[in-house]
Amino acid sequence: MINVPVGLITIFLGLLWFPRPLISYASPSTPLASGRRNSLLLSLDPIGAGLLGLAVLAVLYPFMEFRSSSLTWGLLPTGVLLAYIWVRWERRYARLGGSPMVDLNIFSVSSFTNGTLIMALYFLGMTSVWVLVALYVQLGTGKTALEAGLFGIPAALLSAYAAHWAGKRVMHYGRRIVIGGILLALLGLGLSVLVALLHEKGIVSIWWLLLTLSFIGLAQGYVISPNQTLTLTDVPLAYAGSSGAILQTGQRIGTSVGIAVITAATFATLDAGSSWASAIMVGFGVIALVVLVALLVAIKDLRDRGKEVASES
Repeated sequence: MINVPVGLITIFLGLLWFPRPLISYASPSTPLASGRRNSLLLSLDPIGAGLLGLAVLAVLYPFMEFRSSSLTWGLLPTGVLLAYIWVRWERRYARLGGSPMVDLNIFSVSSFTNGTLIMALYFLGMTSVWVLVALYVQLGTGKTALEAGLFGIPAALLSAYAAHWAGKRVMHYGRRIVIGGILLALLGLGLSVLVALLHEKGIVSIWWLLLTLSFIGLAQGYVISPNQTLTLTDVPLAYAGSSGAILQTGQRIGTSVGIAVITAATFATLDAGSSWASAIMVGFGVIALVVLVALLVAIKDLRDRGKEVASES
């Protein structure tokens, strides 16, 4: 009732605003780059789209299924195999003169590869925060659903402000903004765990989460939009559409896998007889480990960019 109406409106606006005919041009690496347009069939790459869709489905389904069996988990290697076949197909399709769904040469751009990995890891971890907060506030402290929603309002407002602030400065400060945002996310996670533990002992009110989660809201604004800008800055225009789609696909996979795994770890802690505060500590701890890896990739990208600037000068 939410996604479908929004999707229909998006399709309508796309038909209204996108230039016609809706046919993409060949990438620079294909023989069709001389100016001849692909046929609609070649530009859509239906086989590549089908292979990638099946690969993503095979990887995600075991995590989404509530009662996964050994047969269900067998889909994971199937997904890896399908992804391998997809890569081989895309390369062959380009050699044949078609416009592949994804020109794999895009991954030779280090800033794009690093930025895509950062975003996948960040979404794998941080999107679970609000699921855990909602569960903890309602089931762990007895608040209503409306009250649980209030905990995210300051973070949401600060996220909008931070995104606006960072958007004006991202080209000046570069990856440092993203690194600062990730550090704020780690700070917010740590302080939120501290509030949960102190609340369990009756020392502080659970409403202190309004403050600690605000750091996570700032992090959202400093990380997501700036990282997308930096990731796509060095991408050739011919790759713009497919590279943006790769970035979004990484986010969606990270979100789905992260929520499934991190909530599973949280409820496993509860099933072991631990308190909600301990379960939140485990869940947020797993998130922090994933985000820490994203931080390391961001630092690597900053160093790579520094080396590129030094070599050019």
